Amino acid sequence: MHTKLLIIAEKPSVARELAAVLQVRGRGEGFLHNDSYVITWAVGHLVAIAEPGEQDQQWSGRWSMRQLPMLPARFALRVLPKTAAQYEIIRTFLLDEQINGVINATDAGREGELIFRRMYLLAGATKPIQRLWANDMTEKGLLKAFANLLSGESKRYLGHAAFARAEADWLVGMNFSRLFTLKAGSLITVGRVQTPVLKLLVERRREIEDFVPQDYWTVDALFEHQADQFKATWFAPTEYKESKIQSEADAQAIVDACTGQAGHVLSVDKKKGRQKPPLPFDLTTLQKEANARFNFSAQETLSIAQDLYEKKKLITYPRTDSRYLTQELFSECLEQLRAIHAHFPDISTKAAHNITASKKKFECVNDKKVTDHHAIIPTAMRANPASLHPQQWQLYEMICRRFIAAFMDEVSFSTSTLWVELGAHRFKATGKIFHDIGWLEAEPWRTAEDNPLPPLRKGSAVTVADLALAKHKTKPPAHYTDASLLAAMETAGKLVEDEALREALKERGLGTPATRAQIIETLLSRQYVDKQGKRLIATDLGAWAIDVVCAMIPHVASPEMTGEWEQKLKAMEHGQVPYAQFMQQVRDVVSAGVQRVKTESVRLPPCPAPGRQAQKNLAPESSQEG
Repeated sequence: MHTKLLIIAEKPSVARELAAVLQVRGRGEGFLHNDSYVITWAVGHLVAIAEPGEQDQQWSGRWSMRQLPMLPARFALRVLPKTAAQYEIIRTFLLDEQINGVINATDAGREGELIFRRMYLLAGATKPIQRLWANDMTEKGLLKAFANLLSGESKRYLGHAAFARAEADWLVGMNFSRLFTLKAGSLITVGRVQTPVLKLLVERRREIEDFVPQDYWTVDALFEHQADQFKATWFAPTEYKESKIQSEADAQAIVDACTGQAGHVLSVDKKKGRQKPPLPFDLTTLQKEANARFNFSAQETLSIAQDLYEKKKLITYPRTDSRYLTQELFSECLEQLRAIHAHFPDISTKAAHNITASKKKFECVNDKKVTDHHAIIPTAMRANPASLHPQQWQLYEMICRRFIAAFMDEVSFSTSTLWVELGAHRFKATGKIFHDIGWLEAEPWRTAEDNPLPPLRKGSAVTVADLALAKHKTKPPAHYTDASLLAAMETAGKLVEDEALREALKERGLGTPATRAQIIETLLSRQYVDKQGKRLIATDLGAWAIDVVCAMIPHVASPEMTGEWEQKLKAMEHGQVPYAQFMQQVRDVVSAGVQRVKTESVRLPPCPAPGRQAQKNLAPESSQEG
């Protein structure tokens, strides 16, 4: 064999794509080859952190408080049994003297880096590493990535952050799950991200259950001026910001006082407004939009997007947290517009005209705001709708329309605010007129109808055509849906007082775009959350689990710890926080939490469901968190 380079992809399908681009046609058991390359593949994670009993014999067998805390000095790795044969193929090539170097072609992100580096480490490999960093699975995109291979060293700190994230989640998941289970007498699974998200759902459920609706009233008037009519609502003095009236008698008194009064326009305020084009999607905004419009779950959207990226090659890398494009990519945008023009001729033509004719800057083009990957956009591959199932087309169309909208004109409109004085009382009417719908043409479901007010001026006389009391009830907050829970996970910084942590959560929130869907699915599979239509509702079991956690170590269920960790993990990716320093902090947190529960006496609520026995080997949280 005269092979020089080993390429390791994350999936067989990706390996085949790479082989086609590099014209590698030879086939072997678990690999493809020619005179220049061997291409093989993982199947997701082939190597994981070993179970507690494999880390230390004292941690095996029946769970007990004596085993805690479990703090490995060095984390042992193990080959996952189901994929051991494929790992052995990879290990053999990693140690083969005829292989001169390795190209890491796993997913271009933190988790892909972890998959590769665990295999490389466990195999004891020493060969030089290059990194394939692809945003686009088309032939052109892959050839471009191969022509610009990164050094393995350039992603060293990303690897550190990947290991730190997984090991920290193992420490929290394994220790606290056993700790709370032993204390409560029934299985409780804990995760750095899973538990704070469950707490959000539990708090929302209780907020709704505890909500007591209150009646309130408004006074609505229909005014006339010559042949025109318009509606207005009473507002309370002296600030005129509140329209709710707490008693029917007070509302009736306002109606009585206004009846028979002559009205006149107190003021007319007209403002011109503009609405900027939206930014292209990142994964979280795509998931929220797909859930709101088509009721896709977060996991369904991710799966469809992954297929459109890997198999259909119609969109760029979907697991991104950026909504921006680089200047280099912007220079190629006309190619993407040409590819989708047949499906969206009118709006794509307008976007292309703006790109070629305009000297203005587009907000979505900003190199400084592109992280590991740019926003999700269509590729230059032409789509055949007949080859896509309906859900694939719905998501692809959404991505295309949003991409086009980013380069269309702003929406321009005028708003009018009109105050009418009726005796000693004031009523407000608002209106809106669109002059140019701009980018709303690309997303017509967002287009609001015109609501013009009559052409009135200050001092114009109006008459009362009707005065009516309207009775209302206050409403509780809505249960979370996939879309609103993703939004809460993304903006979890609102729950955090510390400004530095809030800034970290603004970028990452609870979990990452790539893992948030799995967190929701995990909560559902563990019966901590139930799905009723679109609504995600914490179960009694989920509420009990949160009560147990909060009774003993409340910060495990709060977003603060996740915010602090994400802040440091992100800094670690850039070499600003040492791996060892971060891991020592996590060990200290876990050790202190275990010690506190062991020494303090806390009364716990009874489990609402039949107790489930703690299992010998609890799945580590590292595979669920992000």
